[in-house]
Amino acid sequence: MASAGFLEVRKFLHAGQPSYPRTLDLEADPAEELRITLQAGTLVGPALRRVLARYGQRGGVGRLCGGTARRLHYHRIEQTGDASRPYDYGPPHVLEGVISFVTGAITIGQNADGKVLLHCHSGFIDGDGTLHGGHLLLDTVEVGDDPLILRLCLFSRSAFVVNSDEETHFSLLHPTPME
Repeated sequence: MASAGFLEVRKFLHAGQPSYPRTLDLEADPAEELRITLQAGTLVGPALRRVLARYGQRGGVGRLCGGTARRLHYHRIEQTGDASRPYDYGPPHVLEGVISFVTGAITIGQNADGKVLLHCHSGFIDGDGTLHGGHLLLDTVEVGDDPLILRLCLFSRSAFVVNSDEETHFSLLHPTPME
């Protein structure tokens, strides 16, 4: 039974061969924790990349702890009609105005060439009080009047590196030891 205001949980069945266990782990000790405050007008993705460049190639995780945005783009998963990849991110939804962050989870990874990737799923409320959420494109997020507060935990000798996934046919971030 769904609570008022909430949709039923959707189950996604992908076309590829399931690979279990889905959970991979890697010890990443020690780690560094950062608290970052981004001021009004800042573009989040480029600002985070500038901060991360000071710490070298590593992976990490983080949280959006509060703040607002003036503009952002986000994607949601949609059915594609393609049997080999039945679900994919749909076209971007664009929000402008006063947008308040409720929560957000960030994964810091890299592609095979070592380029930093920022992956974020977030929930936020627009100026009309409507709740939104999905895959947030951090390079499009412009901080609003209230500073954006982020907490990051950077791993010392490991990273999340993009590899293809046989089940989902997505490129996923996998924990990988680093020198």
